[in-house]
Amino acid sequence: MAAEQRTLGLVLIGLTLIAAVSFGAWFLTNFERRPQEVAVGAAAAARRNPFLAAERFLTRLGIPAESRAGAGLLHQPPPTADTLVVNGLGRLNVRHRATLGAWLRGGGRLVVEATDPGDQDPSPDDLLGGFGIQRTRVEAAAGKRPGPDGEQALGQIRWGDPGAPLRVGFDPDWALKVEDPDQANLVHAAGHPRLLQQAVGAGLLTVTSDLGFLTNERIGRHDHALFFARLAQPPPGGKVWLLYDSSVPWLGALLWAAAPAALGAAGVLVLVWVWSLGARLGPLTPVPDRRRRDLIEHLDAAAAFLWRHGRAAQLVAATQRRVLSAWQRRRPELRHLTPVSQAAVIAKAAARPAGPVAAALHTQASDAAAFVEQTRLLKALWQGTRERRTAARPGVRSGLMR
Repeated sequence: MAAEQRTLGLVLIGLTLIAAVSFGAWFLTNFERRPQEVAVGAAAAARRNPFLAAERFLTRLGIPAESRAGAGLLHQPPPTADTLVVNGLGRLNVRHRATLGAWLRGGGRLVVEATDPGDQDPSPDDLLGGFGIQRTRVEAAAGKRPGPDGEQALGQIRWGDPGAPLRVGFDPDWALKVEDPDQANLVHAAGHPRLLQQAVGAGLLTVTSDLGFLTNERIGRHDHALFFARLAQPPPGGKVWLLYDSSVPWLGALLWAAAPAALGAAGVLVLVWVWSLGARLGPLTPVPDRRRRDLIEHLDAAAAFLWRHGRAAQLVAATQRRVLSAWQRRRPELRHLTPVSQAAVIAKAAARPAGPVAAALHTQASDAAAFVEQTRLLKALWQGTRERRTAARPGVRSGLMR
């Protein structure tokens, strides 16, 4: 029996090995390993900075370059030996335009995209408008986009070597509008001016219809990279600044740049205030007693409240009615008498002075002493009716039934 089980186990192991070898041979025959590229999209830095590839290209060429965002370099330009490339000049006030113009005349190099006519009206304060440079829209003929490749307006730019022109593709929808269209330093593409270089004092102003050829998507096409390297080449010791977003940052960024210590202190104060909301200051408030209070305490509290608020009349009004009603039950003729006569009859029956009895039954006390005296007299009048009623009943002693 043991030999048969051993033989069966060996057979099963052999069949398993044969199946595994057969499956491996079939898999290797029908499948092969191949590398496959999967597009993951642009990195976060490339999505944020459209001039990232241009910056890295200049760095590899040994040209110092740095990308920036915000309008800081427009308000406080870099040294005059540097080159400033601006992606959209945007709106600048008179002071900032004067500062940038002075930097340009002092030797700075500015590469900028022309201003849209709809964004800023030409005026003497307009930096580019002062040089007679604007940007205008190109109307496509017969529904076709201009340019040899149907997507870009290619221009042949001779830079340095006259036998090797550089091919640069501009946006076909935009062109430059200048005062002198025949000047030699104007580059045309697809029949329209696209780039202009003009000396301004000791500096150099370069205006293009668009800077799309510098973006990450297009700098690798045609001769864009080489053209940009020659266009932005600074003097020895200079640096290239790529301003890819000149819009004003949000208020929080401005405050952090201006006063980081104050914002940090405010944040700490907010954290301490939030923490203090959960901390206990002073002793704990005892849990109120839910047991029913004594009726006498309630009456005493209610009377004290009425007295403090000038409502003492309500404290004795019910007592006055009950005492007068008790005497009227004992002496029915009192019902037909005036208040003064009623007080006189009751005072005579109770052996009390008529004046204080009338005041106790029909007036209100003016101060605390008079109120105490009035209450004492009403109590005596009430007890007088109780004692006479008890004495009139036979078989009663001391108010207790035998």
